[in-house]
Amino acid sequence: MRYFLQLLLLIFTTVLFHISTTNPNISSSADYVAYEGLGSTLRVSFAPKLAKVLMWISTLYQMLYILLKMTSSTSISTFFPNVVTDTDPLPLTSIVVFGYIFMILGGLGRIWCYRTLGKFFTFEITIRNSHRLIKTGPYAYVRHPSYTFASILTIGQFLIHRRLSNFFPNNTWSQFYFHPVALSISFMILMFFLRRRVIREEQELAKKFGKEWTEHVSRTKGFIPGLI
Repeated sequence: MRYFLQLLLLIFTTVLFHISTTNPNISSSADYVAYEGLGSTLRVSFAPKLAKVLMWISTLYQMLYILLKMTSSTSISTFFPNVVTDTDPLPLTSIVVFGYIFMILGGLGRIWCYRTLGKFFTFEITIRNSHRLIKTGPYAYVRHPSYTFASILTIGQFLIHRRLSNFFPNNTWSQFYFHPVALSISFMILMFFLRRRVIREEQELAKKFGKEWTEHVSRTKGFIPGLI
């Protein structure tokens, strides 16, 4: 039952991750797209696609182990020769449970933001001719809820998928990459680029909406209601 539950959670959270890292709307030639500096195309277009590929590889690899564990335990040593038979590489610890909760909350939150902004939600910083300042849904409380939910989603992903290193206990690279310190550094780098993007985004919104934007800023926080 525990493995079946993990199988369902892995599939569900990976589908949520896939949806919430897919650009819901493509900018057109009639839109104004702000320049974000060198490498912006790589970050906006390529990075989410790479993240989805890596996520699915990790998920399918873990799913294979779970399916073998449920149906044919004797085959595990064939497909997973580095896994010691008396250990569980996919323990459902409290940290992993929090990871699933974070991924579900972050994924559903991103989808909520997609639905609230509608055609105005793009991965590029885009100002459409018919652009309106949306102040409903999560945007009634904070100015950048999609980034908050993306951060929650990413933390959950790290907490769950760092278990992949358990399949390669003697591999130095995997042990280094999935180490909490390395994951923390990766997250800090992500937050650095996120902060730069928020500054650029708010500059464009201020130019477009003027006083309306200024009043909205005075009433809301950036990421967490009442805090920051």
